[in-house]
Amino acid sequence: MKNLYELHINTIGKIKSLNTKNESSLRLSEMGLIPGSIVRMVKRNPFGGPVQLKLNDYYIAIRKEDAQMIFVE
Repeated sequence: MKNLYELHINTIGKIKSLNTKNESSLRLSEMGLIPGSIVRMVKRNPFGGPVQLKLNDYYIAIRKEDAQMIFVE
């Protein structure tokens, strides 16, 4: 299973699970990143910067560390 950070630009993935056990999981689920959601990788910034995702009809940016804890299929 791939993590969200490994998706290529303009690739769609379905969130399978979140591997976070701290306040990050609450923050991410409030943003709509929950199992079953469909996301598209829009932009990945260089040098470990944040990634931009399209989720439903809006765009969000999350940290690289958070993206690596979200597994997609």
